Amino acid sequence: MGAAGLVEIRESNMKAMTCAGCGESFEGWVEFCPNCGAAVEGYARPAGFWIRVGASIIDSLLFIPIGILSFWNLFSLKSTAMLVAVSVPGLLYKPLMEAYCGATLGKMACGIRVIDAKGEKLSVFYAYVRAFPFLLSAGVEVARQVMLFSSPAFQDATSLAELGEAQSETFLNVVGPIVTVLIVCECVVAAFTFRKRALHDMLAESYCVYREP
Repeated sequence: MGAAGLVEIRESNMKAMTCAGCGESFEGWVEFCPNCGAAVEGYARPAGFWIRVGASIIDSLLFIPIGILSFWNLFSLKSTAMLVAVSVPGLLYKPLMEAYCGATLGKMACGIRVIDAKGEKLSVFYAYVRAFPFLLSAGVEVARQVMLFSSPAFQDATSLAELGEAQSETFLNVVGPIVTVLIVCECVVAAFTFRKRALHDMLAESYCVYREP
């Protein structure tokens, strides 16, 4: 969209805006003038829930090689060092990509990005704050697997049945699913909130929006 297609807006009070093109007054934070339909200058259109799900699926596909290594390690190598090594990319990818590039590769493919309240990229700190729920889930799973790898029964297991039996009943086996359900719920919030913000967006004072054409 060219600059000529944008509407210049000015504040008439704390809430109302006036379209410079047709003179229509409207509430702040709207995408388009409700009268003439012209785009509001400076407004970043929020990315909805499903487009963000699509971006997450693409990002997950990028980690297929890491998943293959994890399964190989689980069923063959059984190395705690390898377990930690394959976990590192997942702890770095999302926050650092959003901090330095403004989006993960999945978000880039879907034409969306993450910004702060000023429309700029997040700092590394706030990128990690935004990713905290996902990192918490990953941390719980890594801790659970570290405990599993330290089990003599697991190290001695040679079949799938024995591997299943080696997984001891710890509190992490209960905490993990609970954390996953909470994360799904806090992400679904984006489908119903103003400007499509999930709880992790509110926590980091961030917005997931479409890239400008």
